[in-house]
Amino acid sequence: MFERFVLLEQDYLEIGRRYIQALGIHKGISAAVEDMNAGRLPWDKAWQVLGHMTYLAIEHIAQRVGFTRFSTVYTDPEFVALQVNRLSMVLQRNGPFPEARYVRALEDFAWQALRHWHLVAHDLGGRHAYKVTPVLANLLRQPDSLEKPWQTPRLPVSSLLVRVPPEAGITLGDAADCPHAVTEIYVVEAVPPQHQWSVWIHAPIDPEFAESLYLEIPMPSEGSLEEGLERAHDMFRGGAPTSVGWKECVRWLAAAMRHLAEGGSLRGGSHLLQ
Repeated sequence: MFERFVLLEQDYLEIGRRYIQALGIHKGISAAVEDMNAGRLPWDKAWQVLGHMTYLAIEHIAQRVGFTRFSTVYTDPEFVALQVNRLSMVLQRNGPFPEARYVRALEDFAWQALRHWHLVAHDLGGRHAYKVTPVLANLLRQPDSLEKPWQTPRLPVSSLLVRVPPEAGITLGDAADCPHAVTEIYVVEAVPPQHQWSVWIHAPIDPEFAESLYLEIPMPSEGSLEEGLERAHDMFRGGAPTSVGWKECVRWLAAAMRHLAEGGSLRGGSHLLQ
């Protein structure tokens, strides 16, 4: 996901970044639109640039307030203003519409914001990726790895992408659909006194669509992973997570992190990539 939505789009991101750095979020977006309408920015390139403005706005805010807590970004006045601006643009294009469509527009924005925030956090956190080998992935799914108590789970870095091979055997879905194999897990750690993990579980359905779950897992002081799972929160829908397989995914992730914490990366042949 990071490669597809960030690395391969660097040329467009850099153009948009220059607008925001020079003028701020809202004036920068307006200036890009004006340059497009005046022919100073080609239409095909401009649409690509404008399509990345939410990502760039979150990046701009996170550089100021920090990237380890989504709530800090989401409640920032600049982000709130961006959300209002986006909804106003929908109204201008389509005119008044039923309340259900308004709610859907809010949901779409929130969903995109969660994904963009995780990608921004991965970038600002150093682009660390942990590639788990097939052999280790299979070992981590065994009961002695999954059920081993771990007090106060920690990440080796503040933001990490874990690449999940098929041998991990972890899936995500809902009760109405068949589960899909998880291929990537993004995790961001906010340190105590409000210690928490923010986790994005990504399970592709096909080349264009994926099953995704965004979790916030508070870690009690000196508490265990299982205590954190009992307090997990669905960042998009609110309340306790209901997706099938999410606990197994987080337990496998925690087993991989414990393996790293215990110096097991060299023994297991996995790689923490900078």
